[in-house]
Amino acid sequence: MLFRKKSEKTVVKRDSISDLPKKDQSIIRAWCIYDWANSAFATSAAAAIFPVYFVLAFQESFGDEMILLGVTFSGSSLWALGVALSALVVAITSPILGAIADTYPLKKTFLKYYMLIGSGFTILSFFSAYVASSWSWLIGCYFLANIGFAGANVFYNSLLPSIAESKYVNQISTRGYAYGYIGGGLLLLVHLILIQAFYNSEYSDLVTRLAIISVGVWWFGWSIWTIKVVPEPTIEKVAKKESVLRLILSAFGRLRQTFGEVRKYKYLFGFLIAFYIFNDGVQTVIGIAGAYGADVLGVQLIFNMITILIVQFVAAPGAVFFGWLADKIGTKESLIIALMGWIFVVFFVLGFAPLSLSDDKDYDYQIKFSKTENLYLIDQSPELSDTADARDWKKFYHLEQGVLITEKQLITFLENVEFQQSSSYSATVVDENTKVISPNHPTILSESFLDKWPSFVRSVLWEPLSISIGYQWLLLGVLSGIVLGGSQALARALFSMMTPVKKSAEFFGFYAFTMKAASVIGPLIYVAAVNSSDEKVGVLIIWLLIIAGTLLLSTVNVKEGIKIAEQENSKS
Repeated sequence: MLFRKKSEKTVVKRDSISDLPKKDQSIIRAWCIYDWANSAFATSAAAAIFPVYFVLAFQESFGDEMILLGVTFSGSSLWALGVALSALVVAITSPILGAIADTYPLKKTFLKYYMLIGSGFTILSFFSAYVASSWSWLIGCYFLANIGFAGANVFYNSLLPSIAESKYVNQISTRGYAYGYIGGGLLLLVHLILIQAFYNSEYSDLVTRLAIISVGVWWFGWSIWTIKVVPEPTIEKVAKKESVLRLILSAFGRLRQTFGEVRKYKYLFGFLIAFYIFNDGVQTVIGIAGAYGADVLGVQLIFNMITILIVQFVAAPGAVFFGWLADKIGTKESLIIALMGWIFVVFFVLGFAPLSLSDDKDYDYQIKFSKTENLYLIDQSPELSDTADARDWKKFYHLEQGVLITEKQLITFLENVEFQQSSSYSATVVDENTKVISPNHPTILSESFLDKWPSFVRSVLWEPLSISIGYQWLLLGVLSGIVLGGSQALARALFSMMTPVKKSAEFFGFYAFTMKAASVIGPLIYVAAVNSSDEKVGVLIIWLLIIAGTLLLSTVNVKEGIKIAEQENSKS
């Protein structure tokens, strides 16, 4: 009996994709490779290079702002509009195209053509330097490339339910995200090294544009593996060929039928509502983190770039860990843990605070008296962000490093630093013990309830350990990277488990709609909160959104949702 019990114990083991036949493993690997391929666009192009390059091209043409159709745009706000409109196009079209792809064997076809649009227009952006209006060429190329990126993801994700049984979905989804984080991170690292090596040289512009080209080539080249190896899911009853108009009309009919079956799929749609709410918060955090760090906390660009890299490489093992955890305790439970991690991370960010200024080198403007010139020298000046206040400051009050000024000009400048509304800076006259700090400076914390938390954390943690805001931000990269991979991969896996194979493209179209709606509406909520109060209130509201979404997710009966999907799959 003892021996029998021991042998029975050793037989029980976790289902692993490494136990599958070699052919199935090859298909899974090829599916994961697409994450490796397209993540280069998400990291190097969309996050690190494209926006900065566009803003520079915009400013060369218009300066700080332009008026278009009666609306005043800065470089960053026009870029944000392009991103929002491209997301809107995908959000509107993806459920319709998804319904068509579930009626005809077109998932891989749509994936291929969206990928070609995305990678092709990424490559075409190289020629911005050779057209009269480089800024419009850049935003036009990005607009279409982003449609290709987001549209391809709908059909890439819709292949997931068909490549393996639902019990393997956690491992496959998290492995895909891990591939993506590593692939995108490696190419981003290469790009940052090259761009930094040629910074301010005559080849700087060419190297930057070649980096963008390499994103398109990387995306296209690795995608071939996916398209060649991953099979088109079988459709039991392929509809007869119809005209494009009839195809669209039949797609609307299929969508209407799906909404008529909401009661049958109520758990799946319940998850979608929860996903929309918590993803709204998570995506907004990801989208505004860089701006919040620069404008509210004074995080330098180099720390922000390094943080992006940290997120990429930490998120890969984080995704794998949460995949392992999901197989141990359940996908829903693991996703809730990942979201609780996000709740902690955002609350932790609200406790970030720059260290109090204690030395001349800590001040934004460091001014020295030049005895030879009998004038004051701006020995150090800050790197300014692209906010409206920073642009106003740069236009009217900013003094660049190396500028010489008189004593009268110095007094006026110091008054501007201390009292101008657009100032959030500090200045010191070295060796004269003259120091001024704007009330808007990141180190100045008010008596409001939201500033009591960062003030407390600074006094008990940051200052005793001398952890500057830059290193606090790097810590954010580590913490957010750990939960980012898990939350994204497990949400996709959970949705896949509750999705019938025959409706996978259509339902992932709704999934894409939810994701894209979050990427538009979430930032608008933040903007409204900031306009009515301040940035910390905006972050607090986003934090509450993640909490609300997590609580709603906890009420979703995932087991029943999976059971319904399996019943649908078993029908002939």
